Amino acid sequence: MEQRNVRRYTRALGKVVGSRRAWTRGPWVMTNASDANRRLARRWYPDNGKECDAIADEFGIPHSVACGVVAAWSPRMPWRRNLIVARQFLEGKTNLGLGASERAANAVMVNGIEALNGQKTSSFAWNLAGDYDAVTIDVWMMRACGEDDQDSPRTVQYREMSAAVRRLARRHGMPPAEMQALIWIIYRGSAE
Repeated sequence: MEQRNVRRYTRALGKVVGSRRAWTRGPWVMTNASDANRRLARRWYPDNGKECDAIADEFGIPHSVACGVVAAWSPRMPWRRNLIVARQFLEGKTNLGLGASERAANAVMVNGIEALNGQKTSSFAWNLAGDYDAVTIDVWMMRACGEDDQDSPRTVQYREMSAAVRRLARRHGMPPAEMQALIWIIYRGSAE
């Protein structure tokens, strides 16, 4: 992991939220993060983890498995559609999208959340399950980091971007997943 890349990504993500010192050596503030955005970010993973609770109850599976199935279907899929497709999969429907997503969801059903081996899907599943230290890096986070020319990060890039999110989160006294959600919401202009 290159620290210079972590610093570069921290600067890029810091610009998204408007991270700066209130005065020299003063506290860090986020000038681009409205109170509404902060509330949305604070609640995004807990509220959507409850969506996974509802799926778990509906299909009689553990919460972590529901989170894993939802995460398996998440690549390139809007959130509401993601929940619909996860339910359709659990109802036994097939050919719902990417074959890799279906294979990953099947693996989760057999081996649990640990079966996810994609960096993004694994982190996303753990975030939904309540682990707010994991950092989900998707195409929107890559763009926020200034990496517009590729769809998914290499392994080292993923670690560097995650470290940048953690650094910003520490600076502003929030869990890494909440900082990631805040960056995502501000960058996209939406919590959906």
